[in-house]
Amino acid sequence: MITLPRMTHLDQLIATLMQVVIESAGAETGALVLLEENQLTVVAQCSGSRQCNLEKLAVADCVTIPVSVIHSVERTQETLVLDDAVSESPFSTDPCIQHQQTRSLLCLPILKQGELIGILYLENNLSTGVFTSDRLQVLQLLMAQAAISLENARLYEQLADYAETLERKVEEGTQALQQEIVERQQTEAALRQSEANYRNLLQTANSIIIRYDTQGRIHYINDYGVKLLGYEEHEILGRTLFETIIPDIETSGRDVKPFVRDLLRNPQSYPQAEGENLCRDGRRVWMVWSNQAIFNEQGDVVEILSVGNDTTQRKQAEEALQRSEAKFRNIFENSQVGIFRNRISDGLILNANQRLANLLGFDSPEEIIGLEHSIDYFVNPSDRQHAHELMKRDGELRSYEAQLRKRDGTVFWGLTSSYLNAADGYIEGVVADISDLKQAEAALQASEAELRALFSAIPDPLCIFNAEGQLLCTIKGNPSYGEECTGKTLHQLFAKEQADEFLNHIQQVLRTQQVLTVEYSHCFAGREIWFSARIAPIQHEQVIWLARDITPQKQAEAASILEERNRMAREIHDTLAQAFTGILAQVGAANQVLTDDVEATGAHLDLIKELARTGLTEARRSVVALRPQLLEEGSLQSALHRLIAQLRTAAMDTTLYYEIEGTVYPLPTEVESNLLRIGQEALTNAIRHANADEIRVELVYDRDQFCLRVKDNGQGFGVGSIPASEGFGLLGMSERAERIGAQLTIRSQPGQGTEIIVTVNP
Repeated sequence: MITLPRMTHLDQLIATLMQVVIESAGAETGALVLLEENQLTVVAQCSGSRQCNLEKLAVADCVTIPVSVIHSVERTQETLVLDDAVSESPFSTDPCIQHQQTRSLLCLPILKQGELIGILYLENNLSTGVFTSDRLQVLQLLMAQAAISLENARLYEQLADYAETLERKVEEGTQALQQEIVERQQTEAALRQSEANYRNLLQTANSIIIRYDTQGRIHYINDYGVKLLGYEEHEILGRTLFETIIPDIETSGRDVKPFVRDLLRNPQSYPQAEGENLCRDGRRVWMVWSNQAIFNEQGDVVEILSVGNDTTQRKQAEEALQRSEAKFRNIFENSQVGIFRNRISDGLILNANQRLANLLGFDSPEEIIGLEHSIDYFVNPSDRQHAHELMKRDGELRSYEAQLRKRDGTVFWGLTSSYLNAADGYIEGVVADISDLKQAEAALQASEAELRALFSAIPDPLCIFNAEGQLLCTIKGNPSYGEECTGKTLHQLFAKEQADEFLNHIQQVLRTQQVLTVEYSHCFAGREIWFSARIAPIQHEQVIWLARDITPQKQAEAASILEERNRMAREIHDTLAQAFTGILAQVGAANQVLTDDVEATGAHLDLIKELARTGLTEARRSVVALRPQLLEEGSLQSALHRLIAQLRTAAMDTTLYYEIEGTVYPLPTEVESNLLRIGQEALTNAIRHANADEIRVELVYDRDQFCLRVKDNGQGFGVGSIPASEGFGLLGMSERAERIGAQLTIRSQPGQGTEIIVTVNP
């Protein structure tokens, strides 16, 4: 008869631990090495499909694990992870790794309070990169708890061995007592010391040690258990498990009371158990319990000894992992894009979600996994070949568009992104149906073509500016700027004065949200071109600027005006000037023949002569005033600038100042024309009649008001004392102001100069 070695509590813990670790880490095989009597000893060799071999042997004698890796982790006490051990230095030369062609390898130190107590070794020879950071975190958490459990299990075995030794010693002591009564006291003293050591061991253990009867009444609990559960010793001793640490219902909803009652009746049936326990403050902790029945001499169970380890953190980690896996599974199954994994060699679909099945015309993923080949779904085989070439070159494929075919032959556009795992021979990726998007793009292109055709039918240049005067796009170019000017500002395209004027137009349109029509000229290749522009507001603080070339009309208009002025000048010259000349001639003749009252006649004739000369001078001034084209050649501010420049040349003894205040904006053409004539008349009066040596002209552009001010330091006059026959110029200014709805103010006193102010509300 062969006697099998007794399966101890430590052996059970090691076997269970290795099974959990191998399953959690995705390993094929594993080994547990513990430090026993300062020597590393292999205590378990396990695989996912076979029962653990718990035969102990020295590390050097074990041929299934690489000794160099074990000693390296022993020396560094750091976790070692190799994604492809057979090809990674310096361990690739280890005979064990070479013999087994080891791929994924993990060697993790087991530490307790910073001291090495063992080493966990795992390997997977089927795949590389198995032991990911997520799995490593779970393993580290498991092994942190395993270190406590292993030490507690060792302690438990030591206690059992110690009790067995103690019983043997008591028996030997009894026999010795019969032989030598003298040694009795020594034996009793040793026994008391042993019991003290035993109790000290129980109190200092890092596990809950609790003893209770078959009714669940607690007779003993160690200090660790008291602290962990939050009780004072007197608050828990004498009370039952149900009154203290056993909750009515676990968080999961499981009622544990029936299970505990069965444990009290049949403790031998529950050598190990795991469950949720209740702390005094209401907290829940997960514990793994090892239960041992205590019998009396008649063989009846009188008490149960339970040793518990806190596995709350491990349980929380497991639950977090389960939630993460459930979340990933939910995303995978309910994703709105198809998710797939294909074999590189033949395109066989290894995994797929419901959305991919629907995209390809199937009812469920099971219909295509392992049966269908992805190469059949490309309308053009060259698209698949091109995609594979890109993946081989870059290792991935991003946003690849290709036409795909459903099961029933329906063609749709797919957008694919995938990753190439050449080492394991598969492709992972996602695919989405973008047929609607492609149709929308085609419709948009057709719409844009239609819109451009519409714009091409518009004969005039059309541009879009933003509120800052930046040219956003040119639908049709014009002589001054085309597509190459896109992105530039008005101040980069035009001179500052004209750019400021154009920017004022844009801001006025955006402010009033009304269409504005303006005329302006621009020199291009030495030729002046006139435009009539319509500026209209659009969305996003932008305007459309539609400009029409009106140079021929302007040239015709200018020629017509010039002809009319020249005709009027000729008429004045031929009529008024000739008449005044005749008067002078007649006066001269009369002066020769009149002899009666020569003195009075001479005086009258001198007066006639002076009046005639004055009339002739005024006629000539009118001819000159009719010929210049100040305002037609620019804006009000530029026309006044040219007029003042002319007067500076003619009136050398007079200093003229010209200032513009505020941001310039255009006024209606009629308003600017009358303002120019008023300013011209005011300047003429200041130079000719006021004998001023300083004249100041100001244009003030406010948001709600415009003001023209002409001020001189001449001799001044009484505003109300000028006869109507002599105030024709002032009357003309007043009539012009009234014609444009402006307010005219004349301030003057004899010897204090004159100020002419014209105020217009735009």
